[in-house]
Amino acid sequence: MATDKKGKVSLTIRARNNKLKNASSNDASKLKELNSAFESSKNKMNSKNKKPAKKEKKAKKDTKEKKPRKLNAYMVFAMEVRESVKKNNPTASIIDIAKKIGALWRALSDSEKQKYKK
Repeated sequence: MATDKKGKVSLTIRARNNKLKNASSNDASKLKELNSAFESSKNKMNSKNKKPAKKEKKAKKDTKEKKPRKLNAYMVFAMEVRESVKKNNPTASIIDIAKKIGALWRALSDSEKQKYKK
């Protein structure tokens, strides 16, 4: 630690290997004291500002394994018709294919739709 003409205190900077540059042993001990004081005040500030730890979430209970739902009539129809629609429209996007399947479903009569309901 050194003082200049105006009385300002300047400290030496530590190199990467934590050795002091251009400092006498007396300056080194003062610097260590300052560092320890700084670290202790820093720890006190951090302990005051810390938020309480969050509670851990409880694990959900494994009640029952969910059974997959039955497919509705439209889904059964779409699964059957999708391959033929793809063959007839090889450059169509997925959205276009879905629109065509929907149009085919709407065109079916109620009696034709009944065969897909199980």
